Amino acid sequence: MTLLPKNRHISAAVAILGNKRRAAALLAGLESKAPESFHFIANQEKNITEAVLLLHNAGSTTTILATKPTGAIQADSISSLIVKGLQFAATHSSNLAQTIMGTQEPLLRQAFEGAGFCALSTLTSMECAVPDTIRSVASPHNLKLTTMQHCTDKELESILIDSYIGSLDCPIIHGIRLITDIIAGHRDVLGYDANLWNIAKIQDEPTGVLLLNPVPEARCMELAYLGVSPKSRGSGLGDTLMHTAFELTKRHGLTKITLAVDSLNTPAIELYKRWNFQATAQRFTMIKKLF
Repeated sequence: MTLLPKNRHISAAVAILGNKRRAAALLAGLESKAPESFHFIANQEKNITEAVLLLHNAGSTTTILATKPTGAIQADSISSLIVKGLQFAATHSSNLAQTIMGTQEPLLRQAFEGAGFCALSTLTSMECAVPDTIRSVASPHNLKLTTMQHCTDKELESILIDSYIGSLDCPIIHGIRLITDIIAGHRDVLGYDANLWNIAKIQDEPTGVLLLNPVPEARCMELAYLGVSPKSRGSGLGDTLMHTAFELTKRHGLTKITLAVDSLNTPAIELYKRWNFQATAQRFTMIKKLF
C-alpha cells in the first residue's frame, strides 16, 4: 500500500471518480479540510488505476470511496486495497467505516463485501420547496420546542436514544455507535447553529427532536434528523416538527429542504410525502465495524 503525496491526489481522484472534472471538484472540496483528515492510497504511486480515499469524520467514522471495478478480478484487487485502507483507518481512532454508492453497482458492492462490509440501507434523497404559505398543524397538548441553546447534551442523548427504539431508520446501525459519536457527527458541518436544533418537550419530558443544518450556498436546509419517542408516535408531533422545519427554513431565507431517508422507513416517507417532498435519487450504503 502506498500513501499518496498531494501531487498524486489528482491521479487517484480520477481513478476513483472516472474523469478529471469530477476529480478536480472533489479536491476543491477537500481544500478546506485538515491534511490529516483525508488520505488517498493506492498499490503504487505511478500509473494509478486503482485507488481508495479515506475521509476521517468527527464521531469516530471513516468514509471510504474506491475505484469502480470493471470485472470480478479487479473487484478482488480493489477489495484488497480497501482492506489496507481499513487497517489505516483503525490507526486514526475510527470505530466504524462506511461507504455509499449507486444502487446498480454490483461489482463495487462485491469489492466492499470482500473487505467485510455489510449492507446498511438504500437511502432515498428527497426535497421540497418552501411554500409561500406553510400549512398549520394541530400540535400535541402542552408541547414546547426548546433549542439546543437552552438544552444539555444529556437531554439530546436521551431523546435520540429514545427515538431509535422501534425506528425503521437504518435499524442495523442502532447500538453500534456511541451516542456521543453520533452527535459529534451531526455537529461536524459547516454552519452548525444550535438554534436550528430543537428538542420537543411535553411537561419538560423530551418527546421529539429536530436537527437542521443550513447549506446557504445551495439555498437549502438539510433535515439531518427528525425523531419521535415511541409513546408520542401517532400524536401529530412529526407534523409539528415538519412545520417547524419549514418555518425555520423560510426564516433563514432558504428556498428548499433536503433530506435522506431509509427507503424501508415507510412511516417517515409517508410523513415527508404529506409535506410534498419528492424523491430525487437513491444511494446504497454499507458499513463495517472496526472495533
